[in-house]
Amino acid sequence: MMTTSDRADALAQFEAQGFLVVEDVVPAELCARVRGAISAFTGVDEDAPETWTRHAAQGHGIVPLHHGQALWDVRQWPAVHAVFAALYGTDALWVSIDRVSVKAPAHLFSQGWSVDPVHWDGDPRMPGPRSLQGLVYLTDTPASQGAFCCVPSLYRTLAAWLAAHPDDAAIARPDIAGHERVAVAAPAGSLVVWDRRMPHTSAANHGDRPRWVQYVAMQPAGDEAARQRLARLYHERRPPGWALRQAVPGQQDPEPGPRATLTPLGRRLAGVDAWHAP
Repeated sequence: MMTTSDRADALAQFEAQGFLVVEDVVPAELCARVRGAISAFTGVDEDAPETWTRHAAQGHGIVPLHHGQALWDVRQWPAVHAVFAALYGTDALWVSIDRVSVKAPAHLFSQGWSVDPVHWDGDPRMPGPRSLQGLVYLTDTPASQGAFCCVPSLYRTLAAWLAAHPDDAAIARPDIAGHERVAVAAPAGSLVVWDRRMPHTSAANHGDRPRWVQYVAMQPAGDEAARQRLARLYHERRPPGWALRQAVPGQQDPEPGPRATLTPLGRRLAGVDAWHAP
């Protein structure tokens, strides 16, 4: 569990650079179980190179899998919650019901390989409270192995950049000329968290093994109606609306399988139980 000093250090690092890497957050056995869930869904076997191209041949290798015990065990792991709590300054958080990814080495594809350009997932011009995104590396991930990439120098000068591009129709795809794109390497079990206003992408995998990731984010708990909507996704094993709109091939609604078992912390993170009594 993070101490008060740990929380202060994490917040200071995050404020300075707009992203944070915390190693040894998720135990190896939990990472392995998520990789197993991805393998069962996709047919990709991490020890069988002939299977690595069975999944999506481009982009992030997004796997439209949102539920399952292994995924929920990572979401409700206390150390994951502790990092987000330190950055938000509150324990009363809800977790995103997000997806996973397995990205094969690019050299295995003769054509059709592409990755998203540097982008924002929301309009950075919109004011509002802090909003964080995150992922867990499920294997050791060198910079060359399709690592998360971001542009800290643009983030630090975002106000000036936005002032210079007030009418940019492609605001979601910033021109990063003159800015360094940083590939964030980290060992298995590391949690990477970044501010939603951080320009980012996922690089092509030029390594010799797939990149395995679970996306995990949290936000401060909202009102009762929002809590019930979140809890319904968990109870009914449904993907969130934004994921359905993206129509990733293979998405099921609802997703099959038994409902995951939640800890007391997990029940609050999933909106099943309120953080505070009415």
